[in-house]
Amino acid sequence: MRFLIRLIVIVLVAVVLAIVGLMMLPGDKIASVAATQLSKQTGREVSISPDTSISFYPTLGVTTGPASIGTADWAKNGPLFTSDGLTIGVNVPALITGTIKVTKLEAKSPRVILERAADGRANWEFSPSAEATIEDQTTVATETTDADGDQSFDLSLARALITDASLRYIDHAAGTDQSFEDIDLDLRWPDLGGAADVILGATPFGERVELDATIANIMGLTKGEQSALSGTLVAADASIKFEGVASIKPEAAMQLTGSIPNAGAFLNALGQDPAALGLAADFDPNVSIDSQVSFDGTRLALRQMTLGLNDSTINGDADIVLALGEPQVTAKLNADVKNAGQLMRMVGQAPEGFGLNQAFDPNLSSAITLSTSGANVSAKLSDLNITLEDAQIAGQADIALQNNVPNVAATLSVNMPNAGRTAALLGQPLNNFGLSSNAAPAVKTNVSASVKGTNINAQLRDLAASLGGAAVTGAIDLTLAGSTPNVSGNINANIPSTANLMSALGQSAPSIPKGFGQAIKASTSLSFKSDQLDLSGLNVTLDQNTLSGGVSVNLGSSVPNITANLQAGALDFSALAPADSESSSSSSSSSTGWSKDRIDASALGLINGNISLKASSIDLGLMQLSNANLGVAIDRSRAVVSINNLNAYEGSFAGQLVANNRNGLSVAGDLKANSVALNPLLVAFAEIDKIAGDASFNLDFLGSGASVDAIMRSLSGSLGLSIPSGTIAGIDLEGLINQGNANASLTKFENMSATGVISGGNLQSNDLTVTTGRVNAKGEGYVNLGAQTIDYLVTPIAKEVGSQDRIDIPIRIKGPWSSPAIRPDLEAALNLENERKKLEEQARQEVERQKEKLREQAEAEAAKLEEKARAKVEEAAKKAAEKAAAKLKLDATKQKQIEDAAKKALEDKLGSGLKNLLGGN
Repeated sequence: MRFLIRLIVIVLVAVVLAIVGLMMLPGDKIASVAATQLSKQTGREVSISPDTSISFYPTLGVTTGPASIGTADWAKNGPLFTSDGLTIGVNVPALITGTIKVTKLEAKSPRVILERAADGRANWEFSPSAEATIEDQTTVATETTDADGDQSFDLSLARALITDASLRYIDHAAGTDQSFEDIDLDLRWPDLGGAADVILGATPFGERVELDATIANIMGLTKGEQSALSGTLVAADASIKFEGVASIKPEAAMQLTGSIPNAGAFLNALGQDPAALGLAADFDPNVSIDSQVSFDGTRLALRQMTLGLNDSTINGDADIVLALGEPQVTAKLNADVKNAGQLMRMVGQAPEGFGLNQAFDPNLSSAITLSTSGANVSAKLSDLNITLEDAQIAGQADIALQNNVPNVAATLSVNMPNAGRTAALLGQPLNNFGLSSNAAPAVKTNVSASVKGTNINAQLRDLAASLGGAAVTGAIDLTLAGSTPNVSGNINANIPSTANLMSALGQSAPSIPKGFGQAIKASTSLSFKSDQLDLSGLNVTLDQNTLSGGVSVNLGSSVPNITANLQAGALDFSALAPADSESSSSSSSSSTGWSKDRIDASALGLINGNISLKASSIDLGLMQLSNANLGVAIDRSRAVVSINNLNAYEGSFAGQLVANNRNGLSVAGDLKANSVALNPLLVAFAEIDKIAGDASFNLDFLGSGASVDAIMRSLSGSLGLSIPSGTIAGIDLEGLINQGNANASLTKFENMSATGVISGGNLQSNDLTVTTGRVNAKGEGYVNLGAQTIDYLVTPIAKEVGSQDRIDIPIRIKGPWSSPAIRPDLEAALNLENERKKLEEQARQEVERQKEKLREQAEAEAAKLEEKARAKVEEAAKKAAEKAAAKLKLDATKQKQIEDAAKKALEDKLGSGLKNLLGGN
């Protein structure tokens, strides 16, 4: 109990002493000593008002009036530091023992003015006064004794606290003057020459920045010296840990580890506008970093860096120079970049600057050696893997961009399931190559390529491309100068459906008959240059047909111009025949007539050019051709088929066929046929199965119209026909004329010939002649080609005269030409008999007239002859009498008698002869 009482008494005495000590606290002395020591340490004038008061809470110590720290002698904008008052905390136990130990210094709402001179000097760089000893600058505590020597003073800062401070920063070199408010500082600095813990909070650019750091030499740091430090910087939701050395010049070398969810906001919080650093104005990725970092004021060096940028990661070393207006970067990196297009935009290098599409946004992994200077870029990429939407590219590339002009060399393995989309993303849409921009070819190949500006050179090997079910393999060399491509190479193509391919290219699919390329297989060497496509060594299969040769296509005009020289074996173009040619509704010839369906001849306008074709055989459905040597010239929707040589129907053809669709469809022809089997020809084209034989003919024709029916009804032209021998089914001319048998079924004939004129779809022929064994026949009439009818009269004439009661019976062939009626024409026969009798009477009368005329002429001639004869008789009688008288030696009387007798005999003979001449007997 006695012990307890003593303890209470001791406590009460201690309390009383403490209260008395606090009441006797020398505030003015503390302020004076603090000002003196700060002045020695900084080399600046420090003023602390002696107007003090005791402070019990929250700090035990003294509260002063206004305080300030002077600025450098060259600075003209006021003190470095001013405050309306300070709170100086002291250590109570030390105070009880008579020692003033300052443990806390608090300034409320201070104002700080930092200035940097144009020559780089800073007003926060202190120079301790000559009175400050080395020990004063490095000792944890400084002890001093007042003038009276009755009290010691110990200055240390267990804590310095500044709240609601303002900061003005003036940079005369940069010409800037910035002010910052709301700055808080919590400094734990127990040894003025030693380490300090700093908690700094500020809102310099609208975003709160907090720094929690340990600084090994804060006094040296304030003098511009390097100091070891570590800590954490927090701003805009970012947290960055650092450990290393730094100075306020600024320069640093440290290990950084941190997470920055919003890098743009973080840079803004530090007063660094991303755009001013060459980055995009909306630069704000999610960044993580683990790297050795050094900065010397102009160059930022990153070593052993692991940088996360959104979903991308970059490992390696990099140097970034920031002091030349535009950032310069050199780096050796391993990158795994997601959404590279977005990343390019973030770092101020938009894809459009490389000639790429604005949607260009690949994923990329590669080892990269990189150098940039502003917008100029040089990069070497190895172990490159790129995913561009669904395209895959692997290999290596050297890339340079100088003044926005790309220069690229690459060796790549390419797999592009949609090459059209990939080409568009690379800034080369397919319409640059004359293709639809909607085309979506798939391409897989190995590429060696170079790009210089808008010029592209590429060698494609192991090429495999497909579009709309079509596939192409081979090797191609491509040169693109501006928008003009040059292509050469060797390819193999397989196009199962031309229609599907054209649709995939965004083109309307033409109607292609089977045999002309509904499906195509081809192999060729190709060259495409200046709108000229050349195919050499071509071997192409069009559906069931195979051709070889060479083709040139000029694409410079509104329609392609084709020059081709082709050879083939057997060609099957039977699809050209009407689809219903074997039915009763045949469009060629049937009871219902020609087809009235509109003919689509627009295909004639799809190309121009000249095509030659030699083929061993051609099946046209209606015709079987062999040894074909044909030429086709097409010019502005007009096609001319030249038949140089063509065997068909056991004979040969030559001539021309023309189809003209310039102003509506018209057709024309000039054909010559030699020894053609007429029966299958007529069956194929007119379903006429009545006449057989080897025919030669000349045919020229011209017709126009929008349908087969209209063309056939408009035909004009001429026909010449010759058949050395043959048969006509359905009639026997010899039997009919000899026995009157109208039901006989066959006539064998020789030397049939005819000519005809075609007008308005009618063939008019009036000079048919034909010979059988005992009968000649002639014919006349017409064949209506448009209506498919015939009306022809054949008149048989016997070669030998038979019985007097026999008459000739003409035959009329009339009706649809597929099945005409063949009947004796009795009306024509009666007309023929009457005509015969009339002609006989006319002939008899003419004979009588001629006889009478001859008689009259004979009598006149007889009189003249008689007169001449009598003169000759007299002369002859006289000469005969003279010869007889001389021979017989007769006298003149006897001579006269003989002369008269001879004269009478001769006159009698002359009279008898004239009588017979004039028809007397």
